[in-house]
Amino acid sequence: MRYLLFVLCLMLSYSVAAAAKVDLEKTMKEMAFQYKQAHEATSIVQISPHIENLKTLTTTALTADFPEDKALQFKQGLNKVLQELTAAEQAVSVEDLASVKQHLQAVDALRKQYHKQRKVSIWKLLFG
Repeated sequence: MRYLLFVLCLMLSYSVAAAAKVDLEKTMKEMAFQYKQAHEATSIVQISPHIENLKTLTTTALTADFPEDKALQFKQGLNKVLQELTAAEQAVSVEDLASVKQHLQAVDALRKQYHKQRKVSIWKLLFG
């Protein structure tokens, strides 16, 4: 009976750990969608929920597993994105749509910068 209980607990803990793992690709796709929606918004009321969602998704992405050699870079980039989104949230609170849009442009520039660093060389793929 103890053995069965032990195996059951082990299986449960494994499934909880597996559920806690972040699907970074899915998170990034959702971030892209939220960014697009925010970028197309024409009012503070429209843009506000997308900024909030972007902040939540960015925080989630920070908990993902990254390759050891680039983990620090990617986490720094996500923290910079988080700072821009926090600034955008502050601009939302004072209803400054132009400033919100500027912070979103900075987020897009960070996305481009860090996506370039994500690419792996052909030699690394072939020889590890």
